[in-house]
Formats: sequence, C-alpha cells, structure tokens
Amino acid sequence: MTQADRHDAVLAALPAPLLAGLAWGWLTSFGAVLALGVGSVLAVAPLTYALFVRPPSG
Repeated sequence: MTQADRHDAVLAALPAPLLAGLAWGWLTSFGAVLALGVGSVLAVAPLTYALFVRPPSG
C-alpha cells in the first residue's frame, strides 16, 4: 500500500466546497444552482493548484 500525499488530500477535500455551497443555498434565499456554482468555483481552485502549480511528480 502506498502512502497518501497532498494530491490525495486535495481529491478527498473536493466535495467539501460543493457540500458547503449546497448547504448555503439551502439555508439562504439563494438558489441551489447559484450556490452549487459558487461551490464548484471554490472546488476548482485547489484542484488547479495541485495539477498545474505543483503537479504530481512520479
């Protein structure tokens, strides 16, 4: 079994902004589409960093 690295942590954390956006849309008067859109933008930021700024090496 291999050791987990920072890219595994990024992949594991991707659902968090989406779920936070969904909860935000459910608890406020914003629509679910807008809230999920904001959550998606927030989820893409760490993924972009992990893939293009500090790409996997190996």
